Amino acid sequence: MSFFMISVQYQKTIQASPDQIFTKLIDHENLNQFFNASFKVVKPQDNNEPIGGKGCVRQISLLGITFLEEIIHASEREIRYRVLNNFPVKDHLGVITLQPHGKHTTVTYTIQCNSPWYLPGVLLRRILANDIRNCLDKLGAFYDPS
Repeated sequence: MSFFMISVQYQKTIQASPDQIFTKLIDHENLNQFFNASFKVVKPQDNNEPIGGKGCVRQISLLGITFLEEIIHASEREIRYRVLNNFPVKDHLGVITLQPHGKHTTVTYTIQCNSPWYLPGVLLRRILANDIRNCLDKLGAFYDPS
């Protein structure tokens, strides 16, 4: 079985503080307002972590596929998560960084993974890029609806 490494990144400046954005992005049960997927928490965060933070496992349903993601780091400046069980992609790591700039925050969303043999890398890259761009555009519109 061969895999193809993919990396996509999108950046957007949003009219909100890192804390406001962080709070929205770890509210897993309501992430469907920014992603075209449904989310369900199946394991709560570790002790002494923010609600939805490190250790939290969420079930994602997307395009008829259901899989699990685990939050591996959660702070006001960075969220990291990984797909469990290497399905539907292998070695998936999502990193969202939040950099304050006055009353704005620059959000950088990066996904790295290996595309399985049955899914062309160029197609997976396009799907992931569209998903993170749409998410950050919806997040930006939430704070600046004009």
